[in-house]
Parts: sequence; C-alpha cells; structure tokens
Amino acid sequence: MSSSMAPASIASNLSTYHQGKTLSPLTWTDDKILETVYITHVHTGERYDEESLFHLTSNILRRSTAIADSVASKTGTPVGLVEDKVLVSGYEPPCRKLKQISSQMMSTPPGEHHAHLTTMSILEQLKSHTWDGKAIFALAAFSLEYGTFWHLVQTPSGDTLGRSLATMNRVHGIERNRQAIADYNSLVKNLLFAVECITELERLSTKGYDNKDVPDLSDAMQEIPVAVYWAIITAIICANHLDLLVGDSDDRYELSSFDVKLASIVSKLKAHLTRSRKHIGELEDYWRRKRVLQTPTEIVEVLKVLIFHNDVQDPVVFDGMNRQMVSIEVFRKKHVLVFISGLDSIRDEIRLLNSIYDGLQHDPSELKGYRKEDFKILWIPIVDEWTLLRKAEFDNLKLEMPWYVVEYFKPLAGIRLIREDLNYKNKPIVPVLNPQGRVVNYNAMHMIFVWGIDAFPFRPTDDESLTQKWNWFWSEMKKAYPRLQDLIKGDTFIFIYGGTDPKWTQDFALAIEKIKRHEIIRKADAVIEHYHFGKEDRRIVPRFWVGIESLFANMLQKKDRDPTMDEINSLLCLKQVQPGWVLLSKGPNVKLLGRGHQMHATAVDFEIWKEKVLEKAGFDVAFKEYYEKKRREYPDHACANMQLANYPADILVPISCPESQCGRSMEIASVSYKCCHGDTHQNVDAPAESGVVQIEKRS
Repeated sequence: MSSSMAPASIASNLSTYHQGKTLSPLTWTDDKILETVYITHVHTGERYDEESLFHLTSNILRRSTAIADSVASKTGTPVGLVEDKVLVSGYEPPCRKLKQISSQMMSTPPGEHHAHLTTMSILEQLKSHTWDGKAIFALAAFSLEYGTFWHLVQTPSGDTLGRSLATMNRVHGIERNRQAIADYNSLVKNLLFAVECITELERLSTKGYDNKDVPDLSDAMQEIPVAVYWAIITAIICANHLDLLVGDSDDRYELSSFDVKLASIVSKLKAHLTRSRKHIGELEDYWRRKRVLQTPTEIVEVLKVLIFHNDVQDPVVFDGMNRQMVSIEVFRKKHVLVFISGLDSIRDEIRLLNSIYDGLQHDPSELKGYRKEDFKILWIPIVDEWTLLRKAEFDNLKLEMPWYVVEYFKPLAGIRLIREDLNYKNKPIVPVLNPQGRVVNYNAMHMIFVWGIDAFPFRPTDDESLTQKWNWFWSEMKKAYPRLQDLIKGDTFIFIYGGTDPKWTQDFALAIEKIKRHEIIRKADAVIEHYHFGKEDRRIVPRFWVGIESLFANMLQKKDRDPTMDEINSLLCLKQVQPGWVLLSKGPNVKLLGRGHQMHATAVDFEIWKEKVLEKAGFDVAFKEYYEKKRREYPDHACANMQLANYPADILVPISCPESQCGRSMEIASVSYKCCHGDTHQNVDAPAESGVVQIEKRS
C-alpha cells in the first residue's frame, strides 16, 4: 500500500472505531475529547525540531495575515513592518510529511464530523510527537496552502510565472468578499495564538517547576491535549474553507462556530499562561533573593532582598528617633536585629526592644569584643492587606519605636524569604544579621525576653553561656534546699536572700510581700516569690557556703579561667556584707545579685518606679534599673572582701574586685595559721598549708 493511501486507511479504521458514536465534537465535553484523543498518544520521549518548524510557520502566517488585513481593510499596510522570527541555520523541514498532512486537510469533505475524522488520522500519524509538536505540524501543514495563496496575491505584474500561478489559484477573487476574508483571517490569527500558547506552556513545563510553586502550569498541562485537538480541527476547517477567500462561498457558519470554540480555548490557555508567567517570575525572583541570603556579602544587600521590590531605586526606612525617612545605607557595616511581626498584640515586644535600644546607648560602649553603637534595630511589619484601619494601627505603633521601621503599603517583596528562610510563622521573631548579612541567630526573641541587654551581642552562644552561668548556684542551693526546684519552674520572679540581721530580713520580706499584692503586678501578670535562705533550717547555710568555697578553690586551680568564677567571686564577697545579700531570678535565670541595703531600698521605693513595670520589658528590668540608681546613691566605702575557710595556700592568685565601680585586683591582707591541736596561734605573712585567708580591696 502506498504512503498516500495510509491516511485514508487510518481514517477508515477510526471511522469504524467511532461507529455508533455521535461525531459532533462541538457538542462534546472536554473530558470526552480528552478520552478520545489520548488513545492516539504514545509517550516515547523523542523530540523533533518543532521549535525551528514553528519559527518558520509563524513567519509564514504572520506575513500572510498581515497581507490579508491590508486587503480586507484596503489600507495597504506595509507588510515589511512584520518582524520575522530568527530561523535556525541549516534547518530542513519535513516537507513530505507536511505535504501529506496538508493534502489530507484540503481533501477533507465539509462538515465537522469529517474534520473530526481527519483530526484523529493526523493525531495517529503524529502519535510519537509531543502535544505541542502535534499542533505545530498541523499548523505548518495548513500554512503551506495559506501562505502560498497570500504570497501569490503580492506577485508583481512582471512576474509571468507568478501571475500564472496566481491565476491558477484564483487570487483575483479576493475582491469579492472582504468581510469573509476578515473573518477568516481573524480565525487564523487566533489559531496561531492558540498554538503559541500551547508551545509556551509546554516549554515552561520542561523547566522542572514544582506544582505547588506554579499550580497553573500543572492545570494547563491537563488541558493541553484538548487544546491541541481544537487547534488541529480548526486548521482543517480553515483549509476546508479556503474558497471563502476567493468568493466562491459565503458559508461562514462552520468558521464562526469554531471561532467561538477556539476563542474559549485561547482564553483558558492565555489565563493559565499569564498566571504561570507571574508565578514563575515570582519564583525566579525568590530564587535570586534566596541566593543573596544564602551567600551574603553585605547587610544592606540582604535587607534589600528581604524588603524592597526591584523597581525601588533608592530604598529608605523610617528613623523613629529623628522622625524622618533615611537611606537604608544607615545599616551598612552594622549588626541588625530584625524585628518581624504583625500589628496585633506586640506591645510587650515593643517595650522589650525599647529596653534593648536603651541598653545599646548605655555604658559599657564595648562588650565581648563588639561595639554597641554598631547594633541597630529594624521593624519589618507583616501585613497581608493594608486597609485604612491597618495603616492607622501601624502609624500608632511606629510612634512607640525609637528605632528603624520599614514603611510599605503593598505586598512585601521578600515575604516568601521571611516565611520560609527566616521561619516566620505569624509570631514575632528577631533574627540577628551581622555586617556581612549572614544570619547569626534566627530568633533572638526568647533570649532577649529572658536576659534583656545582658544577651548582647545576641548570638546563640550568648544564650547558652548565660543559661549555664549560674548552674553552680542552683546546684548547691538545691542540695541545701531541694524544694527550690519547684519554685524556679516557669517565669516566676524569685528573691533569694540571706544575712545575719533579723530586722533587715524581716523588713525586706514585708517589702516584697507588699509588691506581690500590688495592682501593677497583677496587670503585668507577674508572679513574685521570696525565700529567706536558712530561715527554716540554719544548718543548711554553712553546708551551702562550704560547697561554694570548695567550688571556687577548684576553679582557681584550673589553667583555663572558668567564665562563672566572677559570679562566684561576687557571691562570696557579698557573704561578708551587712546586713545581707539578695539574688533576683526569673525562673532559673539569675537577673541581679546585690547588697541588702540597696535591694531593700529599691523594694521600699516601689511606688516611685512601679509604672516602669508596664513601660519596660518586665518587673525584673524595672527593678534592676532602679536598683542601679540606688546603688550609685550608696557609696561603697568598704568595697569588697572575701574570707575563705580551708583555702589551699599554694594557689594564691590575683582576684578582681566584683564591684562594678572598682574592678581592680584585690590583695591578700593576711593569712592566719592555726595549730591543729588548738594550743598555739601565730600570724605569719607567708603562704600556709591550711587556715583562713582574708582577701580584701585595699585603697
């Protein structure tokens, strides 16, 4: 059987397959068409050079429709303005196959049922092609006749061969029915656009985008087989009605029916393509921004990708201290605490960060190798929709912030980065970025709540060291008083105090009880407890101090200085202070260790500083701030001293005074020797094997 007979045989077979079925595709559902066409498709994975073929076909149809428009409108539009697509050098189109399909199209009898059979035959012949490849082949086959016709329309009068061919194709008849030409040309344009959409969607589908990132692309691919069917059958209908161009017929019913159907297909494809391009643009923008965040080199560039759209040339932020907009360059070479939150229920966080802001302005100006002035705070509000009410809420909150604020009233450019890469889950977070833009702490919020400015410079290691800083104290304290384990659970504020002056301990306990019952404390949802160390059993006191002194002596013998030694030193010095000592803790996190007089004075003056509890970041912050004020009012005339029992004299080393206003090295004042039998007593200013060492600060 010759190749020219093969399509007829296929059509016959398909006709048998459809025997008894209604061959009126215009009345079929998309599901029925999909079921019908999918049996012709074979997934071979093989690709042909459809791209070059489509470029060639597009050039033919664009120039042909431009000529047709000029004829239909009598405008004589210069066809030279049509821009051709660049062809691949050396491309050889499948001429024989295209002519074979073109011949089938042209020889298809009128009627949509015949067009359907030819469509199925063409699909069978192109079964190993991709879906867009099938549409491109059919369109290219149609362009052979359509392009030839309009090319002959332009044949110069001196081209004898061309004029003869034009006469043979009866192109002189185009003057008879200009409206038919316009209608026909409109359908061809829609057909070309439909195939362009199909090929573009297929191209995008090969890029490997995730369905959740570009959901419309996945939806479109489900509809592509149906769209290909309508593209092919429309090409056949157009080929079948070429006589409209030469005025032989004015039967445009089938054209109009397919034009309506194709228009609906194009509308769906265009919508999918528009949304897919939008999602892909957003995705590629996200990937670009993500690369900056993953391999940062400068903090300002990172902040730009988190906040600003690409079209913003000179990004600015609001300076809460000076109440003006300033360039984002203020963050260059700075560490930035990025406060990310919504607008609702964040006043506690604002008070907390205001206390951090204040702490960054106070001495010491340098701590742990970092300068406080190099740390900035920036609020990025997360708002899904900016209504007038939300804008008013934002403006009110902004007035409470002396730091920097991002002002924007359209979708935030880096919102996906913030949600996915910075792990923002609609609860306030404070990522910390260094001057290179690297995230050194993904959320410092908890450690700031617990430690306040003491958490500076807000690295995870700072939280760990602060948490472990007082483990030695709780370990020894719980040995002496096991019930303390229950007290330090949660966020309870605990005053632990000791001393030998019964009046002071009683007065201090009364002052704390008065604070506990105050209305301000209830408003602040603060829970306060106090514990007089040794009140229930005085025997636990010496056991506790023996344990602390032994721990201190062991640390002095180590080659590497233990970071907790300063705290132990402070507590041992306060042991000697009259009338006593006080430790304030929030749960297990020690916030303050101080002298009894100043601590009592602070508690007694609660009415003076009570409002600070609500204004500041909590009871402990307000208490500590006022305590520092009272401490400055009480001159430390005696400075610090320490007395250790059973101190190994061969490890006498310099110890610094724990008082913050001093800090100089303490000197050994005396060493007492005692006879083991208690019969003699001698003072010698020399090292001893055992005894009591008194260490005090000399002026």
